[in-house]
Amino acid sequence: MADNLKPDLCVIGAGALGTSLAITARQRGLDVVLVRRALDEAGDAAAGSLRRAALAASAERAQAIRTAGRLGLDNAEPKPNFRTIGERAAAIADAAAPRDADDRLAALGVTVLSEDAAFIDRQTLRCGDTRIRARQFALATGAPPVIPALPGLDQVAYFTPDSIADNIRKLSHLIVIGGTPAALELAQAYRRLGSAVTLVPQGGLLPGFDPELVAILLRELREEGIVILDAAEVTAIQPRSQGTGVMLRRAGGEESLDVSHILVAMGRVPDLAAGLLDLAKLRRDRLRPDCLLVGPNGQTSNPRISAIGGAAGEFEPHIGGRQAALLVDRLLGQGSGRLDPLRVPRLVLTQPALAQVGLLESDPRLRPGHTVLRANLAENDAARASGQDLGALKLVVDRHGAILGGGAVGLGAGETMSLLALAMARGLRLGELGQLALPQPSPLAALTELADQVIAQRPPGNWSQRLPIIARLRR
Repeated sequence: MADNLKPDLCVIGAGALGTSLAITARQRGLDVVLVRRALDEAGDAAAGSLRRAALAASAERAQAIRTAGRLGLDNAEPKPNFRTIGERAAAIADAAAPRDADDRLAALGVTVLSEDAAFIDRQTLRCGDTRIRARQFALATGAPPVIPALPGLDQVAYFTPDSIADNIRKLSHLIVIGGTPAALELAQAYRRLGSAVTLVPQGGLLPGFDPELVAILLRELREEGIVILDAAEVTAIQPRSQGTGVMLRRAGGEESLDVSHILVAMGRVPDLAAGLLDLAKLRRDRLRPDCLLVGPNGQTSNPRISAIGGAAGEFEPHIGGRQAALLVDRLLGQGSGRLDPLRVPRLVLTQPALAQVGLLESDPRLRPGHTVLRANLAENDAARASGQDLGALKLVVDRHGAILGGGAVGLGAGETMSLLALAMARGLRLGELGQLALPQPSPLAALTELADQVIAQRPPGNWSQRLPIIARLRR
């Protein structure tokens, strides 16, 4: 006879995000079933980001050796050991991954099922001989990389942001196809580790990011030696006995580029297996047909089914983690918090880093009375001392000093935007950030300096003008 389970939560997908959600929900007292699919969840965002960060750290150290003369030391050309670099990155990601062995999960009280799963109606999932009618289902099925239909691509070996982490060889000439954050991060890392790198955005460079900040970042990447062909398009791949030919369409016509390796980094697409979801009858997003129609927290058109992380079309680990936390809160009846996309930082972990949150100057939602403030990070003491004196900070505030958004490229960009996101969530005005007592030197000083400028530019009120006079009369 078939088993029937009625848990509080059934998580479908046992990658890092799904496993972490299952463990958290169980530790907070919920009855949890975790469905482990036959294949690993594609695009394990947390592990992939950590491996790229470890690779970038090795590349950053190599660049520091190469440019040590800027800080009064002798320059030297680094000699990377790609096997050691790759093994270190894998070890760091493995050490940080949740311990997801079935026996540990069972000891925590999570029921783990590993047979083929599919919805048989809008409220029931069949997994082998088991039928599950959960109070809430969570799709944590991940997102594989987008692979374009380029002629000849299927005839050559190529990397994706997932598979390049396993590389243990120097890549003599890498072409990166794509203009995503991962594309730029990996292009810079391999250039710093000694590879010749050509980047072809193929669909746009960092869409959604502020153009002025993107231009500053691209200038720095070009100075490091990355060839960025932002007006070109890859039209075909030509297998050869030695290396690979890449056909490019440019303003002057067609041309061929000889490369040794290819990295396709054009983004991701949610893994929404038809066999799993067909009978759940979930609506698709009309603007993004490859994605489900979801609310900010991942709620689908079926109130019993939520999607998180890649399955919801969100490919940054901090967003998937926040969706998971809010889902547990809702199941416990402990909050109706919503994930506001305008208060979640977006990051490009290059050096200099690029980050932004909320509205920026190029956003059509800006209105009269909104002010754009700028600071040159080349004047920041912490940036100058570290030798990273390049970048800019932009803030958008309304006439009352309420923070609407900001962006930064340069030292501490990610941390600055995280602080700004917290301030926005708490309803703090820019003037209140000027009260931060920062250890000096600090990359955050540019934020407080802009706050001081706003305060200084405000006309003093009547009482503010009278108080000094009153104080003198009392002497």
